[in-house]
Amino acid sequence: MTDSFNKMLVKAMQGKSVDEMLDASPDAFWGVSKNMAQKLDEAFQIKTLRQLAQNRFFHRALAILISSGEIHYDQGPPLQWAKFFTHAPLDYYISHPSGRFRLDFGPVYYRGRLDGTARVLVVGQDPAANEILGHRIFVGRSGQRIQGFLKKLGITRSYTMLNMFLYSVFGQVDTTLRAIAKEETILNYRNTYFNRLANENPIEAIVAVGKGAEFVLDHWPGSINIPIVGIVHPAAPNESMLLTSWNNALEQLRDIVGPDDGEQPDPDPYGTTFLPKDIIPIPRYDLPFGMPDWHGDGSSGQRDGNKKIVWSAP
Repeated sequence: MTDSFNKMLVKAMQGKSVDEMLDASPDAFWGVSKNMAQKLDEAFQIKTLRQLAQNRFFHRALAILISSGEIHYDQGPPLQWAKFFTHAPLDYYISHPSGRFRLDFGPVYYRGRLDGTARVLVVGQDPAANEILGHRIFVGRSGQRIQGFLKKLGITRSYTMLNMFLYSVFGQVDTTLRAIAKEETILNYRNTYFNRLANENPIEAIVAVGKGAEFVLDHWPGSINIPIVGIVHPAAPNESMLLTSWNNALEQLRDIVGPDDGEQPDPDPYGTTFLPKDIIPIPRYDLPFGMPDWHGDGSSGQRDGNKKIVWSAP
């Protein structure tokens, strides 16, 4: 495999192991002189290729480039977040004696920004079929309603979303699932996740979607430092009651969260039922490369039993 890098590297580095490459000075690259490598060290304390790849300023520059609209898909989690996700307690979920987790299609970790620019944190409960297919949270009809909710605040990009659980669950959030949410392994990982987001992003407010989300935030010590606004889950059948809750939440959030650059809040309250303009398709920059244009607009995924999801094009 290391021969694949030969055209990138000076002759002295060719054939070295990957670890040896990563520990080498940046002048191991063709086109980078010792003087250039020295300036990288002086300016950014970058002494190795590993440090070059991990440098937070380079990742921030990429985040700004992505926000310009030049890149129209989610490139996936940054390196340090990807490492964090590899330590998720998946085995604990898989072997959990409750049998409450739908494991066959894997976990779903997030949707939105993990690049240090999130100002609103949206917390949900668990992923459904559309989320599993898109590998992102709040992608289906509920997610499109949430997208419309954020748009009313003028928030179109500076958000991130995560769930109470990494895996989909059987049934609704009940006493059993609340107890599981407090089990040390699941709680510690989720709270570490919350802490990382709070430490790395200028989070101004948290939107708790449903009672399960409010419950887990009650068990995160860091929540005392950030305003939390709860809303009824977007899948609740009583739309009039649901939208009354959302209007109240918008009133609170408008005093806390300003719009994204170039955006204007929508001051009009919801009516008694969702209108087409209230439902916003999931932005392409929130979905992985290669997802069809129609996924995230309407509902394209439905469960057919426990081990099958039917994915239908419009």
